[in-house]
Amino acid sequence: MHQLISVDQALATILEGTAALAARELPLEEAPGRRLFQPVVARESHPYFAASAMDGYALGSLDRVTQLVGAVAAGEVADFVLLPGQCCRIFTGAPVPDGTVAVVPQEETQFLEGRLTCTADLEAGQHVRPAGEHFAVGDALLQPGRLLTPSDVGLIALLGYPTLKCVPQARIALVTTGDELVELDQPLGPAQVRNSNIYAMQAQTRACGAEAFRLPIVPDRPEALRAALEQAWQQADAIVTCGGASVGERDYVQSVLREMGADLHLWKVAMRPGKPLGYGLLRGKPVVALPGNPVSCYVTFELFVRPMLDKLQGGPGEGLRTLEVKLAEEIHKKKGLRFFMRCRLDHEGARLTGSQASHLFRSVAQSDGLLELPEEIQSLPKGAVANLRLWPWVDGARLRG
Repeated sequence: MHQLISVDQALATILEGTAALAARELPLEEAPGRRLFQPVVARESHPYFAASAMDGYALGSLDRVTQLVGAVAAGEVADFVLLPGQCCRIFTGAPVPDGTVAVVPQEETQFLEGRLTCTADLEAGQHVRPAGEHFAVGDALLQPGRLLTPSDVGLIALLGYPTLKCVPQARIALVTTGDELVELDQPLGPAQVRNSNIYAMQAQTRACGAEAFRLPIVPDRPEALRAALEQAWQQADAIVTCGGASVGERDYVQSVLREMGADLHLWKVAMRPGKPLGYGLLRGKPVVALPGNPVSCYVTFELFVRPMLDKLQGGPGEGLRTLEVKLAEEIHKKKGLRFFMRCRLDHEGARLTGSQASHLFRSVAQSDGLLELPEEIQSLPKGAVANLRLWPWVDGARLRG
């Protein structure tokens, strides 16, 4: 029998048992959202050559009147050297000819009979992008562990990397169990409920940057669950189950995992909602067993599966952001358990989104996050300060304002 453990112990156990996937070479177009496994170093200077920052004229001296001797467009290289008193037509991004001391914008010039007159003051080096201005050969621009963004990809493309060594996207198998479940396109029977949790889990998994695939509903039969878990193990890097994680006569997840040789590290956490939470390793792959009530399933995914997926994909195990908030109302809870209560922020502070029953999922959809209340607390007055775990889609800056 597994002992009831704290939320912090449970998370530490899950992260300790989770190792990052092996890094591999990925095409650059697959890099956004992946963790970088290598330093990204400049192989060449950028710009590679001194270039014009303007459409205008390259000058061989700061003389206000010069003689036109040629033209250079982007992608061309001048076959002449500018001498004092000479100029050439030049376009943005074109290499400046040797001998160039400045570039003058075309709108600051007058041209007559082959001679150019500058109508504004001139300064040496103006409107010339020097070679290596952006970065030089050998500059380290991105470090391992970085979560790559679209702008990172643009920078890496400038460096000429067609592939990168990254931690790949994790593939997660989602399994829901229960004879009472019915798919969304089927009519509800008198004792049935929609298989909604697996769609929420799939969306949550994708929001964590991982790939999710759903298995068909598993009936409450040990042999059916065993077959589903075996299929999940063969096709995924980690498994997340929903339902059947408690200790009822038809809750088979724990017993079937044991029969399959899983090493179970925890099975019950001192929290509400989400007390019947399990975790273990099935032949080296993480398995997280979430409770079946919709709110409990969603909350435990965000608190435990999200940081596990971050670590699996090369991160430090980051979870939800935390923000200190004031309470807009007095709140009561049971002592001895850590509570995570759905709430929304208004001008007065954090306010619960109605009943906190674990089957009322509407309270999640209406919330900004989870109000975290420690085990020893029984009540907090209006105006007290508490931690809010923000949902990923909530703008923390807006809430602070």
